[in-house]
Amino acid sequence: MAEKHFSEEEEEELIAQLKDDSQGPGKINTSNGNAASFVLDVIAGICIVNEKEEVIVQRFGEYKKTITSPGLHWCFPNQLQISHVSTKLNTLDLKNIKIIDSIGNPINVSAIVVYKVVNSKKAFFNVEDYDDFVQNQSQTVIRQVVSKYPYETDDDSPNLKKENKEIQIELRNVLQEKVAIAGIYIKSVMLNELSYAVEIAAAMLKKQQAKAIVDAREIILNGTIGLAVGAVEAVESHGITMNDNQKAQLVSNILTVSLSDKEAQPTVQL
Repeated sequence: MAEKHFSEEEEEELIAQLKDDSQGPGKINTSNGNAASFVLDVIAGICIVNEKEEVIVQRFGEYKKTITSPGLHWCFPNQLQISHVSTKLNTLDLKNIKIIDSIGNPINVSAIVVYKVVNSKKAFFNVEDYDDFVQNQSQTVIRQVVSKYPYETDDDSPNLKKENKEIQIELRNVLQEKVAIAGIYIKSVMLNELSYAVEIAAAMLKKQQAKAIVDAREIILNGTIGLAVGAVEAVESHGITMNDNQKAQLVSNILTVSLSDKEAQPTVQL
């Protein structure tokens, strides 16, 4: 079953769902209703919010609000906890993950994950450290998905070496589901480096070389047969009659010269 590839509208809907605050701490007004809290909210200091970041505001350990717009904001400084959360795109470089592919070959995989926080409240409260959370979930998902596919195939079926688009989409979608609780949006997951593990690398290299030699010889053979047939037809087109033995000898000579691993050696009669 092919994985779904999100359209731009679906991407926007996904981000809107991630920004929904129905999970995690509920949205709390700046004043909890009593006079003392109201006074604290009125007597305020300055909080600076930079571009591409959001600020979590807590007082006495209690969540008060999330400031999402950049600039100067009024915040009462007493017992105030200000936490800055970046909403910029982050790049996670996962290296040397050892995985067994679908046909039992051990392989080393590295990947690049691009993500960002779209709901800072979920990222701050729902997990201990959202960067570590994304890293751990990414490693788990890559092991889970990559192990379903072979390193390479002889046909156009999905394989890791060609990094079929289907695999990229599946990696991204599965990881997105895992990190949604932290308000994280996964932009892309792409395999970066891919190789056989060192214990089988030499054997697989020999296999690839042998296959390349066989494929090359097959191409040469098909071409040589066409050349030999063309040579016989060309000779006869000039009015030169050849019997079956002579034709066979001509074809044999052409095949020998074309398929030999060594260059043809001229012979000189003494």
